[in-house]
Amino acid sequence: MNIKNIVWIGFLGLTVLSCDQVSDNNATSADTTTEATPPNASIVNGDLNVAYINSDSLFARYDLYKDLEEEFIEEKVRAETSFKSKVQALEKDYQDAQAGAAQLSEEALQILGAKLQQREQQLMGEKQKMESLLMQSEQSKNDKLYEKLRAFLDEYASAEGYHMIYAYNGFGDVLYMDKQFDITDQVIIALNSAYADTKLAENTAE
Repeated sequence: MNIKNIVWIGFLGLTVLSCDQVSDNNATSADTTTEATPPNASIVNGDLNVAYINSDSLFARYDLYKDLEEEFIEEKVRAETSFKSKVQALEKDYQDAQAGAAQLSEEALQILGAKLQQREQQLMGEKQKMESLLMQSEQSKNDKLYEKLRAFLDEYASAEGYHMIYAYNGFGDVLYMDKQFDITDQVIIALNSAYADTKLAENTAE
């Protein structure tokens, strides 16, 4: 599944607080800024707090991502298995038709052939529909994952005092980040804790 690719785009240069908020913060005193500065934060012009998350680790360890990926794989396997059984059934009917062709009249053979061709065309349409539904399901899961991550990071950054949180894996626009600004572990722990609470609440409601 390509969830990672879509959410990676969303993370690049993620600004959690607006530029206006950063400008307002610049008006505060240096003493106040120093006291409010969280660990693992980069200080620019006195009070711009920046951190980063390793995107590879995030997707490898975020429970929601793993659950959504597992759900999609199960959906895909079910759909492909069902379609495969229909294809095999059609192939068998073709074989049976060939085996019994000698006992059928020319007209009966034409009618049987037309029916088999119609079923083959229907299967092609079903295949296209299946692929379209799987793409929609994948996109829906991508959207759900991104929305959850964005909502969580908005709250997390506000609570921890970060102005910007970048995605980083050694490639892309950001080629280097000092490890002292890495908040990957803290974020993943908090993400999985929040997700566990959500699952518990949903199970209790059921």
